[in-house]
Amino acid sequence: MKRILFPAVTALTLSSLFSISTAFAAVEPAPVFVKRISDALITRLVSERGSYKKNPAVLNDIVQQNIEPYIDFDGFSRGVMGPFYRQATPQQRVAFAQTFKQSLIRTYSKGLASYDNESYTIRPFIEGKDPSKAVVNMDFKTDTGTIVPVAYQLIQSGDSWKLRNLQLNGIDIGLTFRNQFATAVQTNKNNLDLAIKNFIPSANASGQ
Repeated sequence: MKRILFPAVTALTLSSLFSISTAFAAVEPAPVFVKRISDALITRLVSERGSYKKNPAVLNDIVQQNIEPYIDFDGFSRGVMGPFYRQATPQQRVAFAQTFKQSLIRTYSKGLASYDNESYTIRPFIEGKDPSKAVVNMDFKTDTGTIVPVAYQLIQSGDSWKLRNLQLNGIDIGLTFRNQFATAVQTNKNNLDLAIKNFIPSANASGQ
């Protein structure tokens, strides 16, 4: 099951584009746009499989072009720092955001490498009370027939969406990372600089 989780995340991290309702113009409903963008990513993974199997660096280009622009790294990392965000200096906040971003990108690239034509379906979309936020729920079907639910928590950024958090198979990834960072701070005897430097988030609920 692990093999499907991060490919699923990467495929739908790009679900962070375009608001379902803006004051300026009608745009595609979030689930429709998510599907179109996800299908585009999957098409690219299939067509470039030979290239990135020979040269893993190709995956970095795919991440930079298809995933990185659509994640709210600042907001995501702020939530992961939790109470330590208030204690951190501006420099430490920037350093953590950069470390967190690099870790996620490495994770996404690794996940893309294991993509193996998994299929997905989008659940009926329910619009929330806050128009600046949305949750898109999907079910991924692994090659063994296992269903892995994924919930993408989006926040409106201008006239588009960005990914702020997600749940994989019932596991809140933001909360998992937050607990891991708290453990890292404790392990490094409350030295934020060392905790930030050594922090490597893992989507496994058990820790790093």
